[in-house]
Amino acid sequence: MTRSLSAGRRSVATAGLILAAALVASACGSGSASPSPANTFVFGPSPSETVLAATAAPTDTPTPAPTAIATPTPTPTPKPAPTKAPTKAPTPLPALAIGLCTGAQLKLENVWHNNNGMSYANLTATNVSSASCSMRGKPQTQMLDGKGSVITDSGAGGGEISTGDPVYTLAPNGVIYDIVTWGNWCKSAPTQNVTVAVVMPFGLGRVVSKAAGAAPIPTCYSSGTGQSLSAEAWLP
Repeated sequence: MTRSLSAGRRSVATAGLILAAALVASACGSGSASPSPANTFVFGPSPSETVLAATAAPTDTPTPAPTAIATPTPTPTPKPAPTKAPTKAPTPLPALAIGLCTGAQLKLENVWHNNNGMSYANLTATNVSSASCSMRGKPQTQMLDGKGSVITDSGAGGGEISTGDPVYTLAPNGVIYDIVTWGNWCKSAPTQNVTVAVVMPFGLGRVVSKAAGAAPIPTCYSSGTGQSLSAEAWLP
């Protein structure tokens, strides 16, 4: 049995060699003839895969996001620095005003009197400051009603100062006196309590007397003329 199997295997091997030789002979005898397509092996994608690859949708190129454009911040226009008004130089006082008391340095008090239809205010001016000052000449005077309104005024002409007027120096707490005469009041009675004010010369201020009760109202002796108001010169 073993021998017959070996003989069969030799027969098969011999047949295979004969077939291989026949194939070699056939290839050599064909010369430059192209090999049969049936025996050609092509490595790569099949035709159908090539078509699919060719017709595949192209890959979308990503669109870059738009670059944001920054809006420039407006630069505020600087405001010009306010122009400081030039300081006005004070007007120098005239020689007659140098050393005179100001309204802020004085306290004024009065006592009322009435005689023959005329009203009189006896004034006392006291230097309430810590510095000495001077008084001279006649003061400009006013009458004020109980609300503080001016009801009559002697006017600037009522206050007179000249180089011939004596000068009275008031030390701190020093006093000086005057008399104011008020007459011919032909209007309705003013609101009480009427009091007196003194206007200092050369713009040196004003001082108002403390009310001293109801003032006597002057008698109207001439309705066709205006009222009168005047002061004497200051005296120590």
